[in-house]
Amino acid sequence: MDEKAKLSRRSILRGAVMLAGGTLAAGLVGVKPAHAQKAGKEEMKYQDTPKDGQKCSDCVYFKQPNTCGVVEGTISPNGWCVMYNKKP
Repeated sequence: MDEKAKLSRRSILRGAVMLAGGTLAAGLVGVKPAHAQKAGKEEMKYQDTPKDGQKCSDCVYFKQPNTCGVVEGTISPNGWCVMYNKKP
């Protein structure tokens, strides 16, 4: 058998220690979660009145009492924007 193809116990243990050390180091490095930026009211064509029976308070992005996960700033629960997505 070729000498280069042989794996010694020492090389296997060295590889295992390096893998464990790398895994531990990766766990200690702080990772910040990605947060999407909110869009402006103009970009989302936000309006303070409902549209065709659709209103913010019925949308999945609406957060009580008057904020949205997509549109920045305060909004009306009776408002509407192009990102409207009815709650299930």
